[in-house]
Amino acid sequence: MLHTFFFSPSGTTRKYATVMAEAFCEDFQLIDLTHGTCEVECDLVDGDTVLLIAPVYAGRIPEMAAKLFSQIDGHGMKAIVAVVYGNRYYDDSLLELADIAIADGFEVIGAGAFIAQHCIFPKVANGRPDNSDLAKAIDFIRRAKQSGKLDMDTVKGNRPYKKPGAVPLRPQTDEKECRSCGLCVRECPTGAIDPVTLTTDNDKCITCCRCIAVCSTNARRFKGIMYSTVEKVFCAQNSRRREPELFL
Repeated sequence: MLHTFFFSPSGTTRKYATVMAEAFCEDFQLIDLTHGTCEVECDLVDGDTVLLIAPVYAGRIPEMAAKLFSQIDGHGMKAIVAVVYGNRYYDDSLLELADIAIADGFEVIGAGAFIAQHCIFPKVANGRPDNSDLAKAIDFIRRAKQSGKLDMDTVKGNRPYKKPGAVPLRPQTDEKECRSCGLCVRECPTGAIDPVTLTTDNDKCITCCRCIAVCSTNARRFKGIMYSTVEKVFCAQNSRRREPELFL
């Protein structure tokens, strides 16, 4: 059986997780950690395999996700690790996730870095993952299933890991578009949105874009001169298409 643990505020990591799980075997379990807890029962049994998959924030695994993954007990079972990033670079995140899996007691047999549309600057890698990305993810998970212990020296990244950079941008609410349904408040992983004013607590917000992904009226979004300025620079620097990198 494959147990797939994923952290996916914007939904693209979940897409990769689902496609990989379905390609690995018919007997799989999807375990969503986006809200900070396991929402289903999960009992790891000898012979099972685990897939850990997370987005990349400023070159690292989101702190919230890293803490959740660190609570899983591997019991010497096999694990595959994957990260999803917005076409800039994944820096130390894949190595970090593999190290977490090993610290949990897993034997890592495969690692991969995949690309998705950037959640803050959606013009970058727009429409990804595309069919080519998903096909490579399927091929990766099937090959990993047959792999032995991964040579960790082949995984890109550095120790100590890079210090996560601060992201000064935060989604805001457009009152003209908002229907006050409260979905963004309920879905925010860190409880950063005030239920009355719908303002964003900058100290709690991790810029995961969950509120943007779940809003049906486009009332939650980035705006302002700072965002427009940074967007132009970021898009100019990261428009070249990157491809998945696999380690088996």
